Amino acid sequence: MKSTYKLNKLAISTLLVAAAMMQGCATSEKIQSVQLGDDQLTCAQIKGEFTKLDKATADIEAKKTVNGTNVAAALLWLPGLAYTFYDAGEASRLISDRRSNLSAVANKKRCT
Repeated sequence: MKSTYKLNKLAISTLLVAAAMMQGCATSEKIQSVQLGDDQLTCAQIKGEFTKLDKATADIEAKKTVNGTNVAAALLWLPGLAYTFYDAGEASRLISDRRSNLSAVANKKRCT
């Protein structure tokens, strides 16, 4: 009976550690490249959107640097580190697509 209790306690502990490690994967916010109402944005609003994209890019770059999460992932769970970099790349691609869309809208409106 005691060995079953210890086994269950070990299994629960292992699951909790695995869940914590999976939470440690640094995911990046995904931005839709084309958003409803883009054509109605004013030039000032488009400029504000570019500022938001700059901040999102900086956040993504920060997740790709040496930080506690990435060090722990490298030491304990290498797939988590790989996923962090994959996810950051995907988020960067979406930001690039958003920039292209906003640039097209700004050009159409002749924003400077």
